[in-house]
Parts: sequence; C-alpha cells; structure tokens
Amino acid sequence: MVDEMTQYHSQVDGDVKGLSIGTGNIIYNYFYSHPSQATSDDIAETDTLPCPYRGLFHFGPNDAEYFFGRESFIQELYQATKTKRLIPVLGASGSGKSSVVLAGLAPKLAQEGHWQFTHFRPGDDPFHALALSLVPLYAPTLNQTERMKQARQLAGYLQNGELPLADVFAQIQQNYPSDRVLLIIDQFEELYTLCTQVEIRHHFLDALIADLPGTLVMTMRADFLGNALSYSAFGEQLRTSDIKIRSMNRDELTEVIVKPAEALGVGFAPGLVERILGDVDNQPGNLPLLEFALTQLWNQRQGKTLTHEVYEAIGGVEGALTRHADETYGRLSDTEKEKVRQIFIQLVRPGEGAEDTRRVAVKGELGEQSWLLVQKLADTRTRLVVTSRNAQDQETVEVVHEALIRNWSELRGWMETDRAFRAWQEQLRGAKRQWEATGKDAGSLLRGAFLAEAQERLEERPQDLVAETEFIRLSIAEKENDRKVEIRKLGQMVCITWIAIFALLGTLGFLRRSQFQLKQAELSEADSLARYSLALSEEGKDFEAAIELLKANQILERYNSRDPELVAAVTTYIYGSRERQRFYGHQGWVLSISYSPDGKTLASGSEDRKIKLWDVETGEEITTFNTNQGRVFSISYSPDGKTLAAGSENGTIQL
Repeated sequence: MVDEMTQYHSQVDGDVKGLSIGTGNIIYNYFYSHPSQATSDDIAETDTLPCPYRGLFHFGPNDAEYFFGRESFIQELYQATKTKRLIPVLGASGSGKSSVVLAGLAPKLAQEGHWQFTHFRPGDDPFHALALSLVPLYAPTLNQTERMKQARQLAGYLQNGELPLADVFAQIQQNYPSDRVLLIIDQFEELYTLCTQVEIRHHFLDALIADLPGTLVMTMRADFLGNALSYSAFGEQLRTSDIKIRSMNRDELTEVIVKPAEALGVGFAPGLVERILGDVDNQPGNLPLLEFALTQLWNQRQGKTLTHEVYEAIGGVEGALTRHADETYGRLSDTEKEKVRQIFIQLVRPGEGAEDTRRVAVKGELGEQSWLLVQKLADTRTRLVVTSRNAQDQETVEVVHEALIRNWSELRGWMETDRAFRAWQEQLRGAKRQWEATGKDAGSLLRGAFLAEAQERLEERPQDLVAETEFIRLSIAEKENDRKVEIRKLGQMVCITWIAIFALLGTLGFLRRSQFQLKQAELSEADSLARYSLALSEEGKDFEAAIELLKANQILERYNSRDPELVAAVTTYIYGSRERQRFYGHQGWVLSISYSPDGKTLASGSEDRKIKLWDVETGEEITTFNTNQGRVFSISYSPDGKTLAAGSENGTIQL
C-alpha cells in the first residue's frame, strides 16, 4: 500500500500520474508530495490554516507560494536553462537541492510556458526509472497499464543500446513541437548507493551524455562528486557545468522563517526569530532541522502567534527532531523497540569514505510482522519513515530524511554497533544479485570463508537476513554436494592407483631371475611406500599420501618399469586440480592479482577502483586500499614484499 505520506496526484491525460504545477503543466512521474498536516490538539478546531512549513519533506511544485530564501539561486538556475543542456545542482545533504528545483525552478519555467516536465530518481534500476519518466511524453495516448509495459520495453532498448536516448527525445519533440523538455533527476547519488553494477552505471551515464537531448537538471550530494568524476566521460561534463548551492545568509534564513507564516497572517513573538536564527548557525545541513522545528512550532501554536514557550517545549532547532524520535520510540513496547532497531539498520547504508546514507528496503527484506510496525512508523503523527512502491510494484520503505540518520543518537548508536555486520551484508547482497543475474547458476553460490561466515551469521541473526536466507542455504547445500563428490573422486583415484601398482608388481615377476635379488629390496620399498600412501589417504592426509606415491613411482622409473595406468593414476592423484580457497569482497570485475613473495598474501585489483589484500590460508580480507584513480588493471609486489605497485586506467601508477 502507498500511505498518505506518498500521495499520488492525477492529471486527466490518459491516467497519467504526476503533479500539476499550473494550467497545462504537469511534472510526470512525480509522486513524492508533502501530506496534509494533522491538526494539533492545542489548536482550535475552527483553525483551518494549512501548515506552510514542510518538516523533513522537500518543497514540491505546489508549495511554491511558501518557498522563500532562494530567489537568487532560482534565477541562476533559470539563466542556466537558456544556455546549458546539463545542469548539475550540487550541495550538502539537507541544503535544499530538491526544493529549489521542484518548488523554485519548475514553477518559474511553467510560468514562462512552452515547457514539458518529467522527474525520476535513479534507484537500483536507473534505465527503468528513466523509461518510466519518458513514456508519458514519448507515447502520450497510451493508458497507464500500456505505459507500464512500454516503459519495460523502452528500458531494455536503452540499456542494450538498441535505441539511443536522442531518438526518444526526437519523438517527444514531434509530439510537442513548440516545447522544451526539462528532465529532473533527483537524488542522483542513488546511482552510486543503490545501483551496484558498475557496467550498468557507466552505460547509463553514457546514454545521458551522448548527444544530450532536452535539458537535464540533476540534484546530487556534493560528497558524491568524487564518485561522479571517477568516470572520465561523465566527469568531463561535470567539470565545467555544475552549480553549487551555497549556505543561506542571515537575510535569506529570515525569509525562510518569517514569510511562510506571514502569508497566512501568523506572526512570531518578539525576539523569537533572532533566537531561531542563532540556533540555525548558518549550516546548510541544518535546514531540515529548521523546517522540522518550525513545523512543530506551528502545530503547537496558540492562536496566530508563535511563542518562546512552545519553542522551548519542542527542544528548539537542534532538539525538535531527536525529541520527536525519542518520544515515538519511547512509546513502543520492548518487543517493538527491538524490531524498530532491526528495521532502521536496514534503512541505512554504511558510508565508505562518506556519510551514511538512507537505503530503500523492500517489504520482503523485513518480513510481515516488521511491516506492521513500519506502517505505524509512517503514519501521520509519527512520520519517521516513508512507504511507497518501486518499479517492480513491491512495497518499499526508507528513512524520511537523512537528517534523522545524522542527528538521532539512538540510530547512530545502532549503526556503530552493527556497522561491520551491515557492511558485510551489503557485500552478501552484491553476491546474491550476481547469482540472480546468472540465472541462479550453482557456480555463483557462496564458497570458502565467505560461506562459512554467512552460515555463522545466519545462525546468529536470522531475523536480519530474511531475504538472504534462501541464498545462504542453497550455498550450504551445494558445498555438501561438492564434498560428497570429492570423497567419491578420492576413493576412485586410490582404487585406480592400487590396481596399477598390483599390475606392475605382477609384471615384475617376469623379470629375469638374475636381476631379482638386485631389485628386490627397492621394489619392496616401493610396495611399502604405496601401502603407506593408502594409509595416509584414508586418514585424509592427501598431500602426504601423494608424496609417498611419488617416491614409489621414482623407484619404478629407475628400472624402466613405468606402467601407463600407474603413471595416469599418479598424475591424476598428484596434479588433479580442485579449488582451495575463494575470496569475496570486490564490487566489480577482478582485473589483476599478485602473490606476495612469501606466498601468504594475495593482492587483487578491481574495476571498483579498490585493491584488497587477502590471507591465502584463511580467505579473510586483510585490508582495502581505495585508489580513486579508476579501474586497477595491474598490480605487482616488490621482491622484498614491502611495496605494492598498482596501474590504473587513468594512466597513474601508485605505490
């Protein structure tokens, strides 16, 4: 189900889903809208004033009348649409990137006229998300069901390169010959946090920048700029075109605080605005906290004045959100509190060289019982999470805003406790996706040390591995099958070896009697070595057994008594290949490996721009180097084993 936090707004146009931003204008595929505010018990029932603040939600197209403080930046974006095709809007988390595009730029362009708007977030399947946003413009006569089918087909064509994006926009231009198209890609960092396949990511970026059609505005957290620049083709586009959203000055923050209330005839007690400004401290990441505090202040106001007493009661700018989260959490039972912990750690992706980010989880990952609590956390009074549906029509949930991840001490504590587990779980999910991509081929199941750890964690935390349980259990079953096959092969090799030895001993009986005494002692030794080899094999000491068998074979070779069957048995027994160890951890193709001089450590370089060191004996990861220089094509140890050289795709060699 889609709750009221993620309301859908319909426009009469073949059941197109989107949000109106003025007469004749609609942002297609835009579903994320701020819900109506519940009336506080402290406010008279006759007070029907809507809340002009947006809590932890960004301002949307229909909120333009309450969106203040960004006029100069909106004008800068507006001017950029006159000359640029790609307009990346970069800023810190919580700096208002989505609001300035959706509640500022889009309505301004709508007033100008001759624009078509569509919107999407990349998610874990960026091609499908892109196709869903384009189909209403590409094929406007289809009904909603037909558009869903068309989007899946179009996504496949775009991903396979069968249909260039420019051709799609050419058709859209024919449909709307007098209009320009604004393609809004919101939260572009999802391309790096949710889409784990590097090849798809690069292909998607190539499709966007190849003869870029229309006008593309993308919002992205500034701390992911390094990820975007690491792909040189896309990085070159960003190098000269990005627009960075700055912190608001004091006058702009004053507008954010005062003007929305003034528009509805509500004022602030003397000195309260200055007090709030002092608490905001001009930090861009504090804007969500400011909006949340203003929302709480509004909902608990007395009449048409916002007071110091209420501001103190809600905990001010810094304390309002954490106080609300703590109060919500405190009302739960002990059982519910434990489930809330399990839910929230699945909604946070551990950062690697960056802050933690929110993660979209599907219902199947959490289980039916946890989902009942998710719905409780998403209701109109709680609003700690947002529920929706993804492109596969699965129910999803995510944290309402990353400000909650940064500022709620309870959640930060959970993540510090479970950070290692969550980082490992993301690696497990990557392996599971590869297995599914190969049609669930048995060769892609877990093995070695990674499987041993997965089995142990499944026993310890089955409630946190709901969606991964089948994958782990199938891997365990495959390991048992492999063990049985190995035992059968070993038995067959030993049997063949003995048959060959006895055949050879029978042949020796025909040697000339004059040589019998000379050879008797060494042949007896060969026989003893072969018997000793069998005993060692039965004890599971395969390596020692192979050595003794090789000694026996060397004695026989001295007398030119090599039997073909014995030679084949020895070769198979000694040199028969089988897997010794398997290492997991890279998020892309492994392009190069190198053993340390002592043979105890293996280094691997990958498409994911990382170098990992592994313990050869245990299969455990020792450490990871983030090169940030592109794919690692070549690595090599120095002769003394103290230095590792790495060659990357950007022409850099690192020591």
